[in-house]
Amino acid sequence: MGLKKTGNSRLMGGVALWVLAFNCGAAAQDLAPDAASAAPTTGQDQPVSVLQQIVVSAGVPKVAIDTPQAVTVLDQERIDDLQPRSIGDVFEEIPGVTPIGSNSILGESINIRGIGEALSGDETRIIMQVDGVNKFFEQYRMGSFFSDPELYKQIEVLRGPASSTLYGSGAMGGVITFTTKDASDFLDPGDLIGGRLKTSWDSNGNGWLGSAIIAAEPVKNLELLGALNYRQSQDITDGQGNEVPDTDFNSINGLIKARYTFGENDDQSVFASYQNWSSDEDNQNYDQISWESTFGDVDRTVTDQTAIIGYQNAFTGNDLLDVKAQVSWSDTRVEQKNQDPICYGPNTCVYSLGMSSEYSYETWQGKADNVATFQLGGDWMAYVTTGIDGQYQERLNPRHFANYTQSGSNSHPEGETVNVGGYAQAELVWNDRITLIPGMRIDYSNVSVGSYVNSKGTTVDLNEDKSAVGYSPKLAAMIKMSEWLGVFGSVAHTERLPSLDEVFSNYVVNDLDKELSNNFEAGVTLSFDDLIMGGDAFRLKGTAFRNNVTNYYASYWNGSSVVTEVIPKARYEGLELEASYWTESVYGSLGASLIRGNNVSTGGYMNAVPADSAFLKIGYVYRPWNLDFGWKGDFYAAQDRVGSDEQETAGYVLHNLYAAWKPEEGFMADSEVRFNVDNVFDKSYRNHLSEDEGAGRSFKLSFAKKF
Repeated sequence: MGLKKTGNSRLMGGVALWVLAFNCGAAAQDLAPDAASAAPTTGQDQPVSVLQQIVVSAGVPKVAIDTPQAVTVLDQERIDDLQPRSIGDVFEEIPGVTPIGSNSILGESINIRGIGEALSGDETRIIMQVDGVNKFFEQYRMGSFFSDPELYKQIEVLRGPASSTLYGSGAMGGVITFTTKDASDFLDPGDLIGGRLKTSWDSNGNGWLGSAIIAAEPVKNLELLGALNYRQSQDITDGQGNEVPDTDFNSINGLIKARYTFGENDDQSVFASYQNWSSDEDNQNYDQISWESTFGDVDRTVTDQTAIIGYQNAFTGNDLLDVKAQVSWSDTRVEQKNQDPICYGPNTCVYSLGMSSEYSYETWQGKADNVATFQLGGDWMAYVTTGIDGQYQERLNPRHFANYTQSGSNSHPEGETVNVGGYAQAELVWNDRITLIPGMRIDYSNVSVGSYVNSKGTTVDLNEDKSAVGYSPKLAAMIKMSEWLGVFGSVAHTERLPSLDEVFSNYVVNDLDKELSNNFEAGVTLSFDDLIMGGDAFRLKGTAFRNNVTNYYASYWNGSSVVTEVIPKARYEGLELEASYWTESVYGSLGASLIRGNNVSTGGYMNAVPADSAFLKIGYVYRPWNLDFGWKGDFYAAQDRVGSDEQETAGYVLHNLYAAWKPEEGFMADSEVRFNVDNVFDKSYRNHLSEDEGAGRSFKLSFAKKF
């Protein structure tokens, strides 16, 4: 089967190959332009099933159910459905993914399949990217990712280490990619200007969001976008009506983007973007993870910035070239002052973490890749992705006291990290039924430890370098046994290079070995149309995985300090399930995960394994009014596979209701009204990987208007 090259060849070629088998045998060239509508739709003209969404972060774009690894895509409709208060809320319906830390927007991190701990640096175990830019921050008792869900139109979660090939050695947990909104999302062909206004309210914490987006095409092929969002909330309350401390906040974030398309076939473009998120809070607990009062209160300003410029060329008529390149700058900075002293007596007070201090991660990154398309013998097609990326990151922790200055801290040294990687991945497709994906990545890392503060409060300049090379080969396969049955699997080896905080811990520069993992996944997909009645559809994807890890670096609080322990042998294994069913009016979806983590060396349990969980969602679309409403249940088992009884958590069930109305006619046309009730019965609970009580009942209302 031949494919014609277009200016949009990455999407067109991939979709043509992958949609075919699950859409009643339609010709691939007919399906490719309409892949987004390949699934049955609700009254909002959006696919019901996440298994029918197009994945763009796993190589050549493909439908999620046909990707030979566990992957979930949240499009704009699904993000809006959740009415998220913070970034952590967007992962509610993704099996195997759990927000950790706290309900504070400054205390959130992410756990995937048991990988990710609140007090450790998982920079390379879980890679988080915004428009292709790596984002990471680490500070004692703080979260690792600061942003607002209103900025994004798509979020993809690729679970497991098979993503290491394209994103970085050691991505054992997986990869999360965030894609910001574009001007084209708000402009129809021929429009000069467009946009959207949105406001929302949350009863729990009396939270409020105001959002304005303006998009324009002042001249042909020049697209411009500007977005400004403001969000604020008071402290939320738990199921017993008690305030959850320091969950109040206000944040403001903005995004500007520009893209100019040119060339004889409009197959080239240059693009640029800048986004800024900031929050300024006084008298908040220094510890945003577990609310430990020992550290006192502090005034804190957090700013996160990302800037990108890039170039893309599809080289119409040349199947061997489809190039994208970009350079970026990222800066995450925490400025704090007026910390309360810790007093051990009338005249014995100390500022354990600095009266005034600033912590920052500044990173320069560059990347370029190319996708080459080959027509092989017989019915074989090949898509070969090759690329290179690199980054230079500087971490600064200056601490300013009343009469002297210290550089670094006793838990996080200053330092620099340089990473350079090259990768190649081939996707070999035979007759749209067998897909083989071999890949290899090689990374070089150099960590330079700068200065730190020793136990006597004296600055020590180390200036020591540690370097290593990591290899990440993999092989994945997808076989469609029939029109309704598919099987897939992968084998991947990853080598994670130690991070700055692992090279330096407990006042010592460690000579560490690489963290090695051998990883196996296998799964099955089911796809039925007209299963019970005409026009209905059922999709299911189940995945089993096992990760065997050597030299696992675990950081945790031992009761008096944070320690880093090297576990000789560790193992993570589990099951994940995603399924959906829909008719013209009724639909439902199901997700579940079961994860186990064991310290093979001692026979004990790993620290950060979430409780077994599942969700079930049932909805109905009343098409004459374009009204979509339903119920969702969240089910969590008790978690007693822990090191001590104090760490155990009880199981619980949460009930949630939702409704969305999108009128198509009259003065309300192009509007959207949503109403959610989360935790309907005001249940008191605590997520196993959270350090505080969960939010009680909340009524959420939002209104948006496009123009």
